[in-house]
Amino acid sequence: MNVLRLVARPLIALPFIVDGISAVKDPSPHAEQVKKVSPILEKVGVPPVLTSDARLVSRIIGATTVVAATGLALGKQPRLCATVLATVAVPIAIVQNPVWTAQTKDERNRYRRGLERYGAAFGGLVLATTDRLGEPSASWKLANWRDHKADLLEARNEAWEAAKATFDA
Repeated sequence: MNVLRLVARPLIALPFIVDGISAVKDPSPHAEQVKKVSPILEKVGVPPVLTSDARLVSRIIGATTVVAATGLALGKQPRLCATVLATVAVPIAIVQNPVWTAQTKDERNRYRRGLERYGAAFGGLVLATTDRLGEPSASWKLANWRDHKADLLEARNEAWEAAKATFDA
């Protein structure tokens, strides 16, 4: 494994592990954050069932982030884990940093900085979803296989024609 990956993946995953453990062990603060934004979530189209039991939702998302972040940190299915974390990071960032509910300038700045941090983590996760460890993409492999298949078929036909010409002579 590349040293950069060895260091970067755990660093990207660490905040998600810490926050996820917090959500699993004590979901109350996380549930309060969900309750703050639940009217807006319902306007956007999130069903009220999801916001009705915010503690359970907080625990489920917390457990999901812990599992995915641990997998990313350990390099187990890193692209899948990064995809899960990137998908979950956006709603978490919005729920934990509701800038529109801020009462003071300091609170607004704190929420803004939180959104910026989640944005940076999201960027790192998006990069991790595309990291193929130096392997070519599936589309390149398929195109390469098709190219080689055509070359092999052409070489086989040339050999057949040469053999046929030898027997005909």
